[in-house]
Amino acid sequence: MDSSRPDETEIPAWFSDVRFKKADLHCHSVYSTFKYFRIANTRDSYNRPEEVYRVAKERGMDFVTLTDHDSIDGCLYLLNQNPDLEDFFISEEVETWFPDTRQRIHVNVFDIDERQHREIQRLRENIYDLHAWLRQEGILASANHMFQNYRMRNSPRQYFEEMLRMFDVFEVKNGAMASQHNRLIEDLMAVVREKRGAVSLVAGSDAHTLAPLAKVYTVAEGATPREFLARIRSGECFVWGSEMGFRVLLSDVYQMVFRYYGSVLDWRNPEFTRGEKARHLALAAMGAPFSAAGVPFALTSLNYLKQIFVSRRIGQELLEKIADPEKPS
Repeated sequence: MDSSRPDETEIPAWFSDVRFKKADLHCHSVYSTFKYFRIANTRDSYNRPEEVYRVAKERGMDFVTLTDHDSIDGCLYLLNQNPDLEDFFISEEVETWFPDTRQRIHVNVFDIDERQHREIQRLRENIYDLHAWLRQEGILASANHMFQNYRMRNSPRQYFEEMLRMFDVFEVKNGAMASQHNRLIEDLMAVVREKRGAVSLVAGSDAHTLAPLAKVYTVAEGATPREFLARIRSGECFVWGSEMGFRVLLSDVYQMVFRYYGSVLDWRNPEFTRGEKARHLALAAMGAPFSAAGVPFALTSLNYLKQIFVSRRIGQELLEKIADPEKPS
């Protein structure tokens, strides 16, 4: 990827070139559960899989996937409803941990099947076990938003070098992240490419609502999803799009809050029993004062500011150390 960062508001010449295919490699559906309040049936998205597919295609994506949190249920639902889809492949976003520091990492795995999903879920408690198995299976995997969950439990250099040892594919543009974070990853990967070459850069909107979907994506040649992913594996791809920014991100957060309250008030939903619906409604009522008091705004703001703080604090130091490995930590 060109580190000069061209003006991405202009439509590039390659956009209409049929050789180049586009895919948003990071997006969510209603099958992404919000794990911190699972008992109340909160979701990390309220997009139906068929809506994601339709909007992605309308916005020019040649291939489509879903990367729900530790779930392929949305992918399976879409394929069960549309078994003849040839431009769709099964993926998921896996949460895994370093066993010694409990540092949390999100990893996208692409073009998997149900057997592989089950094994991924069994192994994900330990990133080293997961990584070894993914390599054994030949599964394409990308390290997502690398410093979003960074807790400084080990040195930035040690953490980054561990990630480089395990991964060849990195998400360098995430539509929901602060631009400072994305640019740090871009700059780090530019240095890595100069020194070792073998690294692939991908992008996705990380859309939890439909508005930002397919606004950030990966571009590569390939007539089929597997050919497209093979190009990514070999590093023959590039990224495009712009971050949504804090204002749009906050709007998305509140849209999901409103969609949640709409879902718990829908007594016709056949997915849950009356008892479950009553429990969801009671818990939603308990959470309403916190939403009204601005808790979603506060949490979103703190997370966004943390991304900027971490990127600025470790960015220049880490770039210098990666550029000059002899420099002491």
